[in-house]
Amino acid sequence: MGPREDEFVFNIVWTGTDFTYLRLFVASQIAQSEARFRFVANGCTREQIDRMERFAERHPERVIEVLDVSTDAIIAHGVALDRVRACRDDGRFFCLVDPDIKANAPFLHEFTALFDEGYAAVTSGREVWSDDNLVPVGNVGVAGEHFFDRAGFLFGSPHLALYDRNALDETAARWGVGLGSAGPDLSDAARARLTELGLDYIVYDTAKIVNALLQSDGHRIAHRDVPQLVHIGGMSHYLSPPGGYITLDDGEQAPDFARWGITDRFRVTKFTARTLRELTEGRPVPPIPADADPAIARKLTVVQNEMAELFSTYASW
Repeated sequence: MGPREDEFVFNIVWTGTDFTYLRLFVASQIAQSEARFRFVANGCTREQIDRMERFAERHPERVIEVLDVSTDAIIAHGVALDRVRACRDDGRFFCLVDPDIKANAPFLHEFTALFDEGYAAVTSGREVWSDDNLVPVGNVGVAGEHFFDRAGFLFGSPHLALYDRNALDETAARWGVGLGSAGPDLSDAARARLTELGLDYIVYDTAKIVNALLQSDGHRIAHRDVPQLVHIGGMSHYLSPPGGYITLDDGEQAPDFARWGITDRFRVTKFTARTLRELTEGRPVPPIPADADPAIARKLTVVQNEMAELFSTYASW
């Protein structure tokens, strides 16, 4: 049967003004589970924190706290989570979930039973725009969307993760790492161990290093993508990019990650952000761009339908 759902407290890191546009995703997570949630403010304005606190007051049994971990600037996602881990103890588990994951049906049971099978962690959260989650050949880093290397090694997802707290803390202490360890900060011993494992990259996204070292320490972790969850992916980086905005060649303002190319990620998050803004202002869902190629149009259709259903179901939250 696995642990009870209310044993899990999901830490949701909010940046900038994300809460205004993404709060209904979390409403769906609350409605489709019995888990509890902590809102972690990361570089948010007082107005945004006030919004979070009002939401928490309306759902006091489910949102246990609004915790501000960085007032003046947006810090790395994993670093924010490590600050939570350092000052809060929720019992047997430490959990995290992104604020742009929509739950369409009960989902947590898909993961909880794995702890009774001896797993120390389970992750999920493939993005709508992603065609695969493999580290590309020749890549020097492991990004958030890279869940596996080409040989099948599991780096896991930083988008939804549940950890056995003791296993996580023991591995983190042994190697001097955390969820925010990115690569340049590693000790010689930790770097050497990753090299032995054939995982010698320059930079790693949230939790990739600790997930690798958990397995090195003999723990099992699993990744499960389930149809009940729809993860847009990258919305926080689009709405409140840590590096700010840049100007593209055509004069458009875009989040800093667009410097690496106008990818499917950029197209889907841009359309989703526009859709969220229109729906938030009470306007209709925008049409799919006429020049979208068929593969992108299919992804945008999913987004269009999911966002319309999200607002029709949870607007009163």
